[in-house]
Formats: sequence, C-alpha cells, structure tokens
Amino acid sequence: MTSVFEEKNISKAILRVGLPAMLGQLTTLIYNIADTFFVSLTKEPAAIAAVTLCAPVLLIIMSAACVFGMGGSSVIARLLGEGKKEESGTTMNFCVYGMAATGLITLVLGLALLQPLAVISGADADNIAHTCAYLKWIFIGAPFIMLANGFVHLFRAAGLIRESTIGLVLGNVVNMVLDYVFIAILEWGTAGAALATSLGFLCASVYYLACMIREGHRGSQLMPLNPRRVHSPMLASHLA
Repeated sequence: MTSVFEEKNISKAILRVGLPAMLGQLTTLIYNIADTFFVSLTKEPAAIAAVTLCAPVLLIIMSAACVFGMGGSSVIARLLGEGKKEESGTTMNFCVYGMAATGLITLVLGLALLQPLAVISGADADNIAHTCAYLKWIFIGAPFIMLANGFVHLFRAAGLIRESTIGLVLGNVVNMVLDYVFIAILEWGTAGAALATSLGFLCASVYYLACMIREGHRGSQLMPLNPRRVHSPMLASHLA
C-alpha cells in the first residue's frame, strides 16, 4: 500500500501522487462552476445570493475536516516513515471517529441555530428562506462533508492514491448530476443544490468507508475501523 512512497525514482513517485490529485482538484473546480450555473437557472437573484451567503459556512465545515485530514495525514506520514504501521492505523482511527463526531455536533448545533446563523451569514428578508433551506441540508450532511473531505488527505498519506482520487471524483460527479436533476428538472432551488452537495459527499464517504473495510479484511494495520483503537501514547506524543 505504501509502495508509492518507497519509489527510488522521485520524479515517478511525484507524478503518481500529483497527477491524481490534480485530476481530483480539476473536477472540484468544474463542480463549483456547475453548482453556480444550475442555481442561476432558477433566475431568482435571492436564490443565487443565498448560495453565495452560505458558501462560508460550507467552507468552515470543510476546513474543520482538514484539521483531521491534513493534520492526521502529517502524523500518519511520519509514523509510516518510522515503520510504525500499527500506530499509523491508530491515528487513522482517531481521525475518522473525530471527523464523524465533529460532523454530528455540527449537525445538531447547526439545525438548532439555523435561523440565527442565516442572519449572521448576511441573509435578509428577501433571501432568508432560500438561505435557511440551503443551510438546513448542508448541516444535515455535515458528518459526510467532514468525512469525505478528511478521507481525501488520509488516504493519500496511507498510499491509497487511486482510491483517494476516485472518491473525490465520485462525490463531485454525483453532486453535478443531482444538481441538474434537483434544480433543472425538479425545480427544488437552493434546497436541491444543498441536497445534491450533501448526497455527493455521502456517496464519497460510503466509498471511502468501504475501502477501509476492504483493507481491514485484508489484514491492513493502516485501515482498522475499531473504536478501541482511537488513542495511544505514540499518537498523543505526535499530536502534542
């Protein structure tokens, strides 16, 4: 699994890691354009404004995922370099359960404070209904948004470059397809856009979890989904 990081040819190793990452980011850029495009088809300025106002909330959730994704991948990479695969698996476990727990907390708090958060985001009387509709589905999908965005980095650190990219592309493609269905066909407006986003991240999360389960059945020490392995003295020392 970690052979990509054991390449003696550095240029080849960089290409094996970099090209899939570039492909994943390219699909993300296309998705961002498509999301705005389909919402604009509603020809409702309030709906377009609502999506724009909600963007920072979505970015904050994704940034929180990076705390576990990027931070965890750094620890995993160092542990793998030291040949400590079991401790790497413990770190992976910690990050997965941490992302899930943080996502659930975000879901509960977000729905409880939906109206105030919409106002803080800048919504006014003209677009607050659209803003709340969008935020509602984003918060419902928060656990999956956290998991999908964190898994991208964790899988790369563990050497699962192909799986990392497939999950990223899968989520973005599902998102774009559902954007068309929910907005252009069903005319669900901002709620449809947010639902498509959450379902895209849901599909990506399911794929990543399936990969973890598969690797666990193969006996991989890097991919254990075991709640008992979320802490170790070594992990604590690396996070300190």
